[in-house]
Amino acid sequence: MATSIDSARFPEARVSIERRSDGAIVVRVKSDGQGEAQLPDAVFAFRCGDPQYAYWLERLNAASNIGQ
Repeated sequence: MATSIDSARFPEARVSIERRSDGAIVVRVKSDGQGEAQLPDAVFAFRCGDPQYAYWLERLNAASNIGQ
């Protein structure tokens, strides 16, 4: 079963990506609910060697290059 990475992307407005000083990449996906139905944000950390590390590193680098 093959899936496209692009089709699985989170909306850019709801995602923040940062690199910590230890090299880990932290991804925060803002909740979409409102009021009492709003869930907490989802937060993921990826380190070199994790299967999704390269994907999030690429997105972080792409976002960094937009402002240049």
